[in-house]
Amino acid sequence: MSEDRNLEKDTNMNEDKDVTGTSAPSDTEDSKDSSSKEPRHATRWQRLRWILVRLATFAAVGAIVLIFISATAVWYTSRPDFCRSCHIMEPYYVSWQESTHKDVPCIKCHFAPGALEKARGKLLGLVQLMKYVTSTEGPRPAAEISDASCLRSGCHETRLLSGKVEFHGIPFDHTPHLEHNVRGKKLRCVSCHSQIVQGTHMAVTPSTCFLCHFKDGQFNQGLGACTRCHQIPKSEFELGGGVTFSHDLAYERAVDCANCHGDLIRGNGEIPRERCQVCHNRVIDLEKISDSEFIHQKHVTDHKIDCLDCHLEIHHTLEATKLTDVASQCSACHPDHHHEQVDMMRGIGGKSVASAAGGMLATRLDCQSCHRVKEESVTGTVLKRASYEVCLTCHDSSDAERLHAYHEQLNAVLPELENNIQRVRQTLKSAALDAERMKTVVAELKTLEDDLNFLQAANGIHNTHYAGTLTRALVDKLTALCRELQIDEPDITVPGATTLSESVN
Repeated sequence: MSEDRNLEKDTNMNEDKDVTGTSAPSDTEDSKDSSSKEPRHATRWQRLRWILVRLATFAAVGAIVLIFISATAVWYTSRPDFCRSCHIMEPYYVSWQESTHKDVPCIKCHFAPGALEKARGKLLGLVQLMKYVTSTEGPRPAAEISDASCLRSGCHETRLLSGKVEFHGIPFDHTPHLEHNVRGKKLRCVSCHSQIVQGTHMAVTPSTCFLCHFKDGQFNQGLGACTRCHQIPKSEFELGGGVTFSHDLAYERAVDCANCHGDLIRGNGEIPRERCQVCHNRVIDLEKISDSEFIHQKHVTDHKIDCLDCHLEIHHTLEATKLTDVASQCSACHPDHHHEQVDMMRGIGGKSVASAAGGMLATRLDCQSCHRVKEESVTGTVLKRASYEVCLTCHDSSDAERLHAYHEQLNAVLPELENNIQRVRQTLKSAALDAERMKTVVAELKTLEDDLNFLQAANGIHNTHYAGTLTRALVDKLTALCRELQIDEPDITVPGATTLSESVN
């Protein structure tokens, strides 16, 4: 019985083994495995969650640091001081510091309004920075400023409504320049408010105005009309002999400003081809040089290119050598025939008095202003003479008569001076003077003769102030010589403005 039980037990144990020879797990082992699986899965999830939490923390910290660094970089690179970190920006930074915009940050103007435009500007700034770091930047940076930047709120948003403003004493209105096409060209704020290294930041360069107003135009016509910018002068000019000149009278009689001021515009603003080739070398680009509309659309309306980068400058100023230039036109056929008249107008040429420019020079008269009457000489030469009628163009009859009378009285003195100089020269032959004094007197007499010859050739009408002063000086010096030689003093009366007025009245 006991053996049978043992055999049955062995048989049951063998049946409990699986095919591989391992024993099947008992109910106790199953209960242990099932109780241990749940804590193992929970541990894995906890580890994964621990890793995810830390990664999220690191990412958040990194994002905060990145945002802080980016914000700091945006703030720092937006400061004007950062712009000068590139050496090619130094001249522009200095001119900005000295300008009326010195309290306005660079990006306020150079970035158009809006977040997208600011992001675009920053991107372009990074490109320029990379060029600087890699030493591939050009010597002159290119910058664009849109009208939207200038006319944004808080800046110049009311400029188009402000009406006329004063610019160097000249009334100027922004509205027609920005809202209308000027000479067929659409202008921008920076078309006039430009930047040149030697100039002031964003200031108006007057030469730009001259290009538009005087290019391919006639003086005092169209856009170049004087009264577009200038008021009629109110002050009077003293011309000598008690005669004054008023611009109001000339304006009322429709006297063209060019009669006196034709020398104020010099140059024609042409564009040398080599200036185009500084930037362009493609044949297709150079073929469009003569297309003015296309060129100005690209360079003025779409982009900002300073006018003087292409055009030669037109000058609109007083010309110190005006009379010399005018005389040179005459000397092309008459070599130096009129230098005495030019010297008289300039108030030079006399040895006995200091120089003194006269009213004609002050009012910008030139030879052609008065010499307008054409005559033909016996040899067939065409001459241009002045006349009393020409004077009446600008002067009323009373002023012209006084000036004419004064001139005639000055001319009447010259023959008397000549006779008295000859009298003194004859007396010198028997004068009891030592050799040194005789030499001095002869030199003084020679100076008097030279000045008299100058007065006779130069015609005192060109500068009555200077002619009258020189004539009086000759009479005074001649009188002193006569006293020294103990001969009769010259009985010569030089007219002055007061005596002239009394004699005429």
